[in-house]
Amino acid sequence: MPVSTLLIEGSFAELAEELAQYLDTLDEGAGIANSIESELGQIREAESQETGNTSGQKAKDDVLKKIITKATTLNKAPEREFSAAYNLLINLCLQSPAQEGFFARLCQYLSDQPVAPNSTYGPSLAISTLTTIFNVLPLTSEARYHVFLAILKVIKATNSAQAFEALVPQLEQNVPNWLSAWQLDEEDAQNLHTTIADVATAQGFHNLSYQYLLKALETIPPKAASEEDSQSLAKRTLITALTNPSITDFTPLTASDAIQALRKTDNDLIELLDIFTSDDYEEYSRFISNHSLSSLDIPESAEDSLTTKIRLLTLASVAAASPDRSVSYTDIASSLKVPDEDVEIWVIDTIRAGLVEGKLSQSKQQFLVQRATYRVFGEKQWGEIQNRLMVWRRSLEGVLGVVRSERERFAREGVSGYEDRPNGYDGQQRRQGGRRQQQPREIDIGGD
Repeated sequence: MPVSTLLIEGSFAELAEELAQYLDTLDEGAGIANSIESELGQIREAESQETGNTSGQKAKDDVLKKIITKATTLNKAPEREFSAAYNLLINLCLQSPAQEGFFARLCQYLSDQPVAPNSTYGPSLAISTLTTIFNVLPLTSEARYHVFLAILKVIKATNSAQAFEALVPQLEQNVPNWLSAWQLDEEDAQNLHTTIADVATAQGFHNLSYQYLLKALETIPPKAASEEDSQSLAKRTLITALTNPSITDFTPLTASDAIQALRKTDNDLIELLDIFTSDDYEEYSRFISNHSLSSLDIPESAEDSLTTKIRLLTLASVAAASPDRSVSYTDIASSLKVPDEDVEIWVIDTIRAGLVEGKLSQSKQQFLVQRATYRVFGEKQWGEIQNRLMVWRRSLEGVLGVVRSERERFAREGVSGYEDRPNGYDGQQRRQGGRRQQQPREIDIGGD
């Protein structure tokens, strides 16, 4: 959303009078044009004298206050006149030092009240006008924050999927820059992220919603982790992560102070997180037999999704823990509690989920692991990597030992064979007409 400029010809007095008369046309009896006559006289006098005195500016602000008080009438304007009328009002507001306050009122009108009720394009007109306000404001203006929230509010209230889809590509690129430019405090930054998450959820962008819930969690300082609002956000984020089939990396959650603070208020929910973080399907089954999902504020409809997810994660963990990078079909069936004939289907599903890579060997009844993903990455995982590196190191040391021995043996046998031949000549030298060839002292095929 780059900054843009409105180009509208005419003096403030001329444009204000034109807009006031138009409002009177939309709302008979409003009498706005008559109510601003005296102020317009002061403005014209100041404009004719080309002075920028404070009385002239005060008269402009008084005119704007009276017009904006009735500006909600513009929402009833015909579709073909709506944008032009609002652009005129936006242009007038830009000429006031108090423009941010005026724009706040306009945002309220556009987001809280029906726009062009007789038109099917009312939501689009509202969003377009709010976007114009956003773009004419300076990049560092905090008022942009409130305008952007109004845009999101309209999208959510009117279920404008097309508008949100157009907005999505700009979010990742611009939101971090906006946060920096607007210098928002932690509360406002959290509100921005959760509002984006709300709209994303309403439009079916569940992964995007989760991303912004995590960003909202990051705005919570450690000292506020146990506060009621923080706990509510943490619980919502955790349930979203558990019930979203595509979320398999729980590291951001385990690192969050607000999530960990749930152990005091929602320990069962944290216990479920611990299972999805490091335990297997068997432990999950044991937990579910003693707890209902509804008691954890998780919809019962999510049960199948949770069951599938923990099986995929269990298979990924089994693959990651395999020392020889292969897992038998029998071990997979036992870990997932599924029939042997279903093993290949579960392996394929786990590969599709991006949790593992490898090949199925039907002849050996094994899954040959090429890569496996960890659910979290902490001390335990670093230890596993260290152990694997030690195994590789010992293997390489063995290979180097064999190479070194073979090199030494080759050198010894070469020297011994040369010394046993008369005058240092061999058969090949005789075939080459007795030309003497220099015997290489050593052939280097590896380093120590």
